[in-house]
Order: sequence, then C-alpha cells, then structure tokens
Amino acid sequence: EAILGNTPQLPPQFQSLANVDSGPFQRGIDVPFYWHVPRSGGGTVNDILGSCLHLTLAADAGGSEGESGVEMLKVLHFAHEVNYVNVDTSTLKGIQRAQDLNLVPSGLADVVISPLLHDGTTLFTPTRKGRLFTIFRNPIERAASLFYFIQDTQWKQPNSGNEQFASMTIEQFYEAGFAENNWMTRFLTNELTKGELTEEDLHIAKEVLRQKSLIGLLEEKGETFDRFQKYFGWRPKNGAEEECLAKKLEWAWPMKHRHPPVEKDSNAYILIRSQNLFDLQLYEYATELFKQQ
Repeated sequence: EAILGNTPQLPPQFQSLANVDSGPFQRGIDVPFYWHVPRSGGGTVNDILGSCLHLTLAADAGGSEGESGVEMLKVLHFAHEVNYVNVDTSTLKGIQRAQDLNLVPSGLADVVISPLLHDGTTLFTPTRKGRLFTIFRNPIERAASLFYFIQDTQWKQPNSGNEQFASMTIEQFYEAGFAENNWMTRFLTNELTKGELTEEDLHIAKEVLRQKSLIGLLEEKGETFDRFQKYFGWRPKNGAEEECLAKKLEWAWPMKHRHPPVEKDSNAYILIRSQNLFDLQLYEYATELFKQQ
C-alpha cells in the first residue's frame, strides 16, 4: 500500500471511537458499534447477536414503539428472547432521539447497529467510546444483490409507486444513472452528495478502517465471527446458543436472496464497476487489513 505522503487527519467525530488496537475491549466502558453496510451480512449479524447470543441491541427494530412518544429508554422484549432498546439508530432522527435519551451512557445497549457511520459516532463519548466493527462484501456482488433484493421486495409489490423499476434490468438501471456510487467510501468520508470522489477521499476512508475498525469479510464468515467473538468476549452460554450460532453461520444465512449472478466482464459487471472504482480499491484494502488483523 503506497502511502500518499503523510497519514491524513481523520474527521474529529472519530475521536469518539477507540482505535482498533488500543488495548483489549472493556465491557461497561467501550460499546461495540456495528457499521451495517447493506447486503453484506448485517441481517445475520443482527440475528446472531440478538437471537443466539441474547445481547440487547440498539438498531432499527426498537423504533417501532412510536417515534418520540416515549421519552424514556427501555428494553423491548420481542419474540424468541430478542431484546432491543426502544430507539431506531438507522435514521438521523432516531440517532438524535437516542442521543437526547442518553442511549450510550445508560448502558442498556450491548451493541449499537447503524448504516449511518458518521451520525452514529455522535452517540459515543470520550468516556464511553465506540468500538467499530463491520463486514465487507465484494462491491460488485453487493450492488447486484441490492438491486435484485429491492426490486423483488419493494418495486414489484403492488402499488409501490415504482412501476418503472419493476421490470427494469440491472443494466438499464445503471445506464439510466439510478445506481448508488461508491457507497462505502462515501459513508466512511461523509461525502454523500459530492459529485466526484477523489483519491484523497479514498485515502481517508482507508485510514478510518486501518485505525478504527475491526474488519470482517462476508466470504470468510466463520473466521469473521470467531474474531468478533474473541475481540468482544462474546461466548455462547450453553449448547442451544452454540447450535443457534453454528446454524446461522452454516446454512440459515437469514436474508439470503437468490438472484442471477453478474458474470465477470459482462455488460452489467462493467457498468457496476464504473460506479464503484473507489469501493473496489477500498475492498481490496479491507481484505489486506483482514489478513493483518
């Protein structure tokens, strides 16, 4: 990895996240923060942490208790002993509410889960730092999975208001300019609306990963979960939890959604690649970090 001059400054909000190598995780002081990259195994992470290891989560599901009606934090008990704090950390509004209600200082959440990396960092404090972990997936596979998943679960539904997308091919979707561009690099640098990303943005994104994140890879999910468990000291408490974990990792990958593969160098592949040149480099870098960590 050629370092471009010196190490870039990370945006100041990352000070509320501990460095990945800054000593062992301290339960009760550090708070695990899962950055949920869509269609990269996040549903399974949620499932394993909640249903198998019975950790209390702050994620999207807790927000179903009405928006801001409840002005006190509490733990909601869902079916199958899955527990969520009554906040929705997947939206900016939900994160602001969680912050107002002192989610992290309350100690109620064992893990915070959000796709909104920069907004999510605002929940943590210098004395209760977040410990970032995430799972990466090959950006071409991720983009194809996202397109087909949304097309099947949303656009093809009656009265979705998205009839134009219901029968569109993935090639047409990309050619028409509807697809997202370098999602991971943009969310790591908080450059969601910038026209064209630069090498400097990529460099900052890599640096965030290097300094702050424990890296998992979807294609190495067994090894990834072993690392997460070791790092955070999570252990199945009994045979049932052990079996639940093995099952979810091996065959019940919960949100698996079948779709046509994108063949290398096909038209679809070239179109997706053109929108993800920085994310592809970032993914290469993440696989390097995975080897090193």
